[in-house]
Amino acid sequence: MDLLTADPAATGDGGAGGAGAGGAGALTPLDWYLADQADLSAVERFSRRHDAHALPVQARYYRDLIPLDRPGPGQQYGFEVDLDACTGCKACVTACHALNGLDDGESWRTVGSVHVEVAEPFQQTVTAACHHCVEPACLAGCPVNAYEKDPATGIVTHLDDQCIGCRYCVLTCPYEVPRYNPERGIVRKCDLCADRLEAGEAPACVQSCPNAAIRVSVVDTEAARAAGAPGQRLVPGAPLSSITVPTTRYTSRRVSDGLVGGGPAAVAQPPQRGQAHVPLTVMLVLTQVAVGTSVVGLGLRSLAGTQVAEAVRPASALVALAVGLLALGASVLHLGRPAYAFRAVLGIRRSWLSREIVAFTAFALLASGHGWAVLAGAGRAEPALGAAAAAAGVVGVACSAQVYAVTRRRWWALPRTALKFALTTVATGAGGVLVVSVATALALGQGPVERAGLVSGRPLGVLVATAVVAKLAWEAGLLRHLRSGAPAELQRSAVLLAGELAPSSRWRFALGLAGASAALAVALGAGAVASPMVLVLAVASFAAVVGGELVERWQFFTAVAPPCMPSALS
Repeated sequence: MDLLTADPAATGDGGAGGAGAGGAGALTPLDWYLADQADLSAVERFSRRHDAHALPVQARYYRDLIPLDRPGPGQQYGFEVDLDACTGCKACVTACHALNGLDDGESWRTVGSVHVEVAEPFQQTVTAACHHCVEPACLAGCPVNAYEKDPATGIVTHLDDQCIGCRYCVLTCPYEVPRYNPERGIVRKCDLCADRLEAGEAPACVQSCPNAAIRVSVVDTEAARAAGAPGQRLVPGAPLSSITVPTTRYTSRRVSDGLVGGGPAAVAQPPQRGQAHVPLTVMLVLTQVAVGTSVVGLGLRSLAGTQVAEAVRPASALVALAVGLLALGASVLHLGRPAYAFRAVLGIRRSWLSREIVAFTAFALLASGHGWAVLAGAGRAEPALGAAAAAAGVVGVACSAQVYAVTRRRWWALPRTALKFALTTVATGAGGVLVVSVATALALGQGPVERAGLVSGRPLGVLVATAVVAKLAWEAGLLRHLRSGAPAELQRSAVLLAGELAPSSRWRFALGLAGASAALAVALGAGAVASPMVLVLAVASFAAVVGGELVERWQFFTAVAPPCMPSALS
């Protein structure tokens, strides 16, 4: 019986009808008045039944929108969205925010708009939250094991008390579901209202949708894997489903138009600048400066001979150590809860971020030992410690490349990222040793060792210039993706570099060319009479090269433009 429909027994309508049918006589005006006074309005009847706990709030509306049975083996919960019923009203967003007690500006569900360009173009609103993937990338990438996937329900939950706010899960999740909360210093996300489902109540978004466009269903994980076959996407413009195998199912009668099922529909998706992670920008460049200085310092013996290597090694070892420690300090500034940074090694079995942290920590410890051995004159231990520090640093740089490659963003693909990081390591490392070599030669005077130190600037200067010019030429070649027919993701990155980020691109190339030119000037002047001008050129070259690499690494983050769910409606 509809709650808002009057009870015939209470209204007396049945009695009046009976009187008319049975011919017992018509009701007097007084009878009508008394019957009307005894009748309850719809609001009053609903209030009485609600106060008496005769039914759960909204139960009759959502009971058929959630499964009656728990998932069995090989099954899990997942959202099901009827796109034809979604009007973009954002009732789901509001309910999720209110019923989950989210902070101001925090949202776990979004409503976006996708433009499908077919014979008859149309616009479709799409509501999205966490897809509780079969293979969640957030869980695999988290360095502190702050994510769990319930083996019984398949719900991916976030452990707020374990999170350190590194935001790596935001990068690894292709749908960028985890949301960083700067006030709490952690990320949070949708947990499919697991506590409500356990009590037989629907999630907030399901309860609130006026068109019943959202429901929770039991999903067969093998069917989800089949739906995530290569080339399939949840909706046009979304990331490939094969990356994480999402369990959300979008339905529509417009399958032939490419709205669901990975159709060929084109999507108008203007590029949006990525977030600039300044502490990570500084950390990446400085770690590569430190590792490069350590590696090139070891190779100086073959470039300039034993005498120069012995003279330069103490200073280069200390420079590598100092820059490495500065880089580790900068990385902590990126954390929302830096006091818990020690937890970052917990995920070493599956997280490349944990492996990177362990590798660079080992580099710092070994570089410290190397610096002590150099200053203490520990001849036997010094070469071994130096080689071990350099090896740990190279492993750390390789882990850095993998940290971003596993996000499956084409701008951060492994070949592209590894080449960038390797050339930065070589260029800045050679530049650092060049400064140390020239400064040492000038400080010691004009003996054979000192002149050999200046002569060593010739191969180092050429190495700096070669690495920088090669990197600039390769970066300029990325603009070829501006042409039509290029991969959409790389084309958006190229559009950003040539458009919104054009001023930074000019600075990047100007600093790089200036650094390469100064390094060549040092190479041409090496072997001449010792002069402070040679040192000035070496320092200027190093500063310009490092400055250019900082700008390039800033673009590394801001120019990334991966596929994503439809942009949120304002």
